[in-house]
Amino acid sequence: MADAIEQAVKVLNEALERDADAVMALVNYRVACNDTLAGHPTIQVHRFGEVHKIGLLGLLNGILGGGPSGDIGAKGQIDPQTGRFTTIKRFVDLRLDRLDVLA
Repeated sequence: MADAIEQAVKVLNEALERDADAVMALVNYRVACNDTLAGHPTIQVHRFGEVHKIGLLGLLNGILGGGPSGDIGAKGQIDPQTGRFTTIKRFVDLRLDRLDVLA
């Protein structure tokens, strides 16, 4: 059986194949959160102006642990003005090309 990250990537890609618009909307959806959540050691939260926001991938990466940049990523096109995905081609296991972990 695949480990939790491999399984999560597999299911995310299956969902993407079935309804890319719905999955992209979920990935792009971010909500404001407080400084306490933003300070969590594994949950990924980003600052937009004066507001911290959390999204689906940030929470999933926090649940699954891993390096500071997370273990699950998405490959696609991002709007540089908003930071939102305009397309998602696939989800990937970032452990395969880890840059933030020293061997």
